[in-house]
Amino acid sequence: MNGIDEIYQARLAREVLGRFREKLQAEPRAFRDRASVQEAIVADLRREADELRRPFPQRVINGTGVVLHTNLGRAPLGNALNEIDRHALSGYSDLEWDAHSQKRSSRDRHLARILKILTGAESGIAVNNGAGALLLALNTLARDKAVLVSRSELVEIGGGFRVHEIMEASGCTLVEVGTTNKTRLEDYARKTMPKQSVLLKVHQSNFVQRGFVESVPLAALGRLGKQSRVPVVYDNGSGLLSRPGISFLDSEPTVDQGVEDGATIVVCSADKLLGSVQAGLIVGKGTLVEQMRRNPLYRALRLDKLRLALLHHALLQYLAGRKSVLPVWKALTDNLNGCRDRLKLREGIDWVTLRAQTGGGSNPEESFESLGLRFSGRSGQTLKERFAARPIPILGYIQGNAFHIDVRTLFPEDFAELQQAIDEL
Repeated sequence: MNGIDEIYQARLAREVLGRFREKLQAEPRAFRDRASVQEAIVADLRREADELRRPFPQRVINGTGVVLHTNLGRAPLGNALNEIDRHALSGYSDLEWDAHSQKRSSRDRHLARILKILTGAESGIAVNNGAGALLLALNTLARDKAVLVSRSELVEIGGGFRVHEIMEASGCTLVEVGTTNKTRLEDYARKTMPKQSVLLKVHQSNFVQRGFVESVPLAALGRLGKQSRVPVVYDNGSGLLSRPGISFLDSEPTVDQGVEDGATIVVCSADKLLGSVQAGLIVGKGTLVEQMRRNPLYRALRLDKLRLALLHHALLQYLAGRKSVLPVWKALTDNLNGCRDRLKLREGIDWVTLRAQTGGGSNPEESFESLGLRFSGRSGQTLKERFAARPIPILGYIQGNAFHIDVRTLFPEDFAELQQAIDEL
């Protein structure tokens, strides 16, 4: 077990031996003889050691056509790791030190300034993810208070986390208003109490209601909050900063519109349509953001220097009008010209028009035109498993019993790996 210290080899061996003892006690005839037991133990030790030494996460090739694939890390970072100042991260930096005053400073001072310009809010901070942003906002503004939210907006987000569970963890009292399919402004107004209530609106980012339905626009909720002098918290979800001019994203709400519509605080994720590292953004009224910064929870939820640098890098691209260089936006807007010339196809493989998806809990009903490969004449499931079992897994999907690979979500360096896989079929 080269590459593992002897102390840890012993711990690993004891763990594997313990597992085998339990199996032999439960199934005394599981192995033919002592030699077969020994062989199985050695094989398990080697496999476990190899698994422990394996760097994580490892590269995969995304041929699913889902741009923000939650299982594959959501927004890819592209060249960001090469473009940030690695010397500032590998050595010492001015993370919490200000050169002008020669004193300690806030680690999010630059972030607050750039978020103010990008969103039109008075201030902003960042925490570890979108759920953390909502938790901090509600714990700061609504602890021991009533938070009014429409029944239709008590959604479940990725990983089985539910909005009402995050609300309860924040220390507030959940008050449901309206019905599952219809919520009106008067439903909020009847239960709103000055200094005792907070209004919450959650974007239904991963599902759509149709038919006999009604919901309250954020702008109307913002006016009610202003009249009643209660905060309005808006969970935007996907982190679309401003209107992108892409038709299939027209229905997706933007952060700057949330601020303009009167939300006191807007929270969102940074690793979805914003296209950066996993983080949660909080923007809004300056005094309230400052209260969140002083909340002890903020220290538990704040970003480390690496993620802060990567997030700042992405926001700088927006500030410079260069968001199209971010991998998410390249994937969403690329016309895919030239992709056909990058691959030499074999018999039974054809270029076909496909439909890609935004993913990441955004635009659940929308898809957009893409391009990819269809593998015919062989079992789609067999091909899917063979491509996924490669040293660098290539992921696709089955449609109409045929295996497909969408090239929209491929990086330039992925084409050589895909060509090799095609040649080895």
